[in-house]
Amino acid sequence: MNDESVKVSKEEEEYVLMDLDDVSRHIDIPPDAPYTLSGLDTLNPILTIDGKIKLVGEYLETIGTCLAFSDKEVAAAENQTPRKTVEPVAKIHKILKFRLALDNEDGETRATTL
Repeated sequence: MNDESVKVSKEEEEYVLMDLDDVSRHIDIPPDAPYTLSGLDTLNPILTIDGKIKLVGEYLETIGTCLAFSDKEVAAAENQTPRKTVEPVAKIHKILKFRLALDNEDGETRATTL
């Protein structure tokens, strides 16, 4: 077998930060509510929360390097306080900023200005 006959497909992962700050100031989003995210490959993805709240997103490019971290509590020996360790999880490429969505008479969804 030569190199041309063996093709390795390597999918590149891309991480996106979902920014709900503008929305959470105006509505209460239940912490365990189910959600549906559709249209990630479009300019304006739609996020539906709990089947009731509809949000429209807009991609923003990150400036510089954005990293996501996770923290874990490390068990401590007796008579010591527990510690937390922080580890990098992913490099974030884009920010997906959401706003409340309104459906117009034509059935199209558009973002509101808050």
